[in-house]
Amino acid sequence: MVARRLSALSLLLGSAGAAVVSLQLTHKPKTLSEIKRASQRRAEIGQRFAASLSADGIPSVSLTDLEDAEYYGEVDIGTPAQKFSVIYDTGSSNLWVPSKKCTNCKPRGGHYDASASKSTAANGKSFTLQYGTGNCQGFLTNDNIQLGGLSVENFTFGEVTTEAKDVFGQAPFDGILGMGPPAAAVDQTPMPMDMLVKQGKIQHNIFAFYLASGGKKGSTLTLGGTDSQFHTGDFHYVPVSVGAHLLPYWLVTAGDIKIGGKSSGACYPFLGCQMVVDTGTSVFAGPPSAMNKVIAEIGNVSADCSNAASLPTITLTMGGKDFELGPEFYVLRGKDDSGKEQCALGLEAVNAGVPIWILGDPFLRKYYTVWDSEQNLGFA
Repeated sequence: MVARRLSALSLLLGSAGAAVVSLQLTHKPKTLSEIKRASQRRAEIGQRFAASLSADGIPSVSLTDLEDAEYYGEVDIGTPAQKFSVIYDTGSSNLWVPSKKCTNCKPRGGHYDASASKSTAANGKSFTLQYGTGNCQGFLTNDNIQLGGLSVENFTFGEVTTEAKDVFGQAPFDGILGMGPPAAAVDQTPMPMDMLVKQGKIQHNIFAFYLASGGKKGSTLTLGGTDSQFHTGDFHYVPVSVGAHLLPYWLVTAGDIKIGGKSSGACYPFLGCQMVVDTGTSVFAGPPSAMNKVIAEIGNVSADCSNAASLPTITLTMGGKDFELGPEFYVLRGKDDSGKEQCALGLEAVNAGVPIWILGDPFLRKYYTVWDSEQNLGFA
């Protein structure tokens, strides 16, 4: 009953006119060599994440691999607007962009210039963001920002003055706009969605991602509701896991993972599989002892893609509903150095020190996904 009421509410909001806006995202698929480098980085990130866990199980390093993200959008900062390309990332919770004062940021792309904005206000508090692949440092500033034409006045964001050049130096984006839970925000800075509601720009703290495949146009982030053109049928809502009180991510519980209709035995009998729903991860990842069972049941993926269509279907059981994921979504396709298309499995074992999974882009490309203010996630 609750799921049906929420679904009806989302459909209503999806046609609420000015209360719901969309902004376009650009998809930049990886090459084969980039897929391989991302795989190597994930192992390192898992080790750093595990090493950062405190005695109470709370990490000080983010799982986010900024180089792994494939979907980017625009954000405007200041008056007049200064444009930046950012990752809209559900795996982190801060907005930052390079500052004009940055000592080692890449020369191309946007650099925020406070002196050129009529609406800037100094904050000055220093910050450091720790990611699995590096960190960035700088100071906080307040200014107006625009997302999809919606303005947030006096928003607190980070001006980066020093960054890990080996991580961000070649990145095809300027910064990151975190859409994760508020508890994950460094320095307790406000969340864009909270501020949009507080300032009356949207009615409801709801956002949804549609991720297109293969570099096609159409990837869209919708703010304030959902867009009916991106799904058929009702949303099925899954509550955020109680584990999110310890790990500040959008966590949901999967009761089972089936391969070809048969349980893999990868999930704990009572706790299930705790999954981070993350737009910034290009694979479906999980703890080695469990994910290796899943990979073994799937079998090898031929590099020439000859057996891709015959691989079994993965089924995730969440909130009492089965969500199927076929090989057309979980097999990654990328071009090698000669331009020839090659295939690789989009599932990976990652040891993060705690038994968490990352439900990344392979799943989100199939299911239109909505995050709502009641801390439920819906899939359609």
